[in-house]
Amino acid sequence: MRTEYATGAAGMAFVARSDVDEKHTGQTEMQPDSSMKKRGRGRPKGATSSTLSDVRAQAAEEKRKIRDELGGKLDQLRAQLEELDAKSREEIRELQEALRVSEQREAFFRAALEDRLQIVADHIHKSLVDWADAELEEGQVTRRKRGRPRKTFK
Repeated sequence: MRTEYATGAAGMAFVARSDVDEKHTGQTEMQPDSSMKKRGRGRPKGATSSTLSDVRAQAAEEKRKIRDELGGKLDQLRAQLEELDAKSREEIRELQEALRVSEQREAFFRAALEDRLQIVADHIHKSLVDWADAELEEGQVTRRKRGRPRKTFK
């Protein structure tokens, strides 16, 4: 068994290693501990295959599955968008038709109302003229303002 001494921030630490551990990990005295070393370009974390080509094939398969899933969702959303677009166009067409019909109805009502108002206005005018003529005729013939008879006829 070999012993090493390392100094750290907390003081001195005693590390004991056996030659078996050194052969098993493949580290020599000069190589740093694997916990301090950054992960290299080897097998990705969580990969189950041991060879790089298997890992790449697995990643390519996962990428293809994800692309297929997202493509399917994209097609579904496009179909839904087209359906909603067609539905909105149909609703807009129906609303425009209803607006046109209501504008025609309003124009017909306006014309009928104008005719009726003209008839009523003519009747009121005629009634007022007739009433005024009758009042003038009665008042001018026999009476003055205060009800006394006139001396002469006008």
